[in-house]
Amino acid sequence: MTYEHIEVRPVSGSLGAEIHGVDLSQKLDDQTYSEIKQAWLEYLVLFFRDQDITPAQQIAFGRQFGELHIHPYIPSLEGYPEIIALGAGSGKKDSLRLSNDWHIDLSYTNNPPLTAILRGVEVPERGGDTMFVNLYKAYDTLSDPMKEFLGDKVSYHDVTKTNRRQDLQSEGGLEGYKRSFTTTPPTEHPIVKTHPETGKKLLYISELTTTHIKGLNQNESDAILNMLFKHIDWKELQCRFYWQKNSIAMWDNRAVAHYAVRDYDQPRLMHRVTVLGEVFP
Repeated sequence: MTYEHIEVRPVSGSLGAEIHGVDLSQKLDDQTYSEIKQAWLEYLVLFFRDQDITPAQQIAFGRQFGELHIHPYIPSLEGYPEIIALGAGSGKKDSLRLSNDWHIDLSYTNNPPLTAILRGVEVPERGGDTMFVNLYKAYDTLSDPMKEFLGDKVSYHDVTKTNRRQDLQSEGGLEGYKRSFTTTPPTEHPIVKTHPETGKKLLYISELTTTHIKGLNQNESDAILNMLFKHIDWKELQCRFYWQKNSIAMWDNRAVAHYAVRDYDQPRLMHRVTVLGEVFP
């Protein structure tokens, strides 16, 4: 596609593009919106630099793509229920203590979000990058026998897989663990999904929350899932984003998993707006 209203600069051979020539503090005209949407579908994750926007403007930008999600238990930014503030402490011990894995946001719900729009409010001088993986290519690079095997398989996604490792390490973590399980019980998703807009098949795996393959025993399931988790960690399927203050990343949450690198020893604060998605096979 030829882009006439925005400048698109791909950042890797797998996914990701920087978008220039747009001011996200303003409502997008139809042509600019259409080109951003097309670039988002083509490159899966878009990066915008130097977007000094307010929380209200970030919400307004997100609403141009659909209805916004209110998180069931992560606290929102005061006065802005559509924004969640994601941050880690200033000490390296705090940031490295928490485990992280490749994940799809809210995959443990029946209709995970369409997109997430993340803005760097306070970023460390170094470290704290976010990595993204192309789940189309993750599927495409599987062998044909493995594609056939996974074609009818369903997996469970459970937010408490993460809570068991993280919340239970902290004071009051047991109550948070119980609350998250009650609020968002496990759900099922096909391991191979078809994107509703592009028609492409993708590998729908979230290491942070995918717990078991339905119909397999524990040893079989663990072996297959561990292989798939290793597969999406293949560097040729990925791109990496270096954050600066007022940078924004916007990704297709249906076809991308991401990983926040916890290698920093300074404060890191991000504001996220999430656009609701629909159930897709």
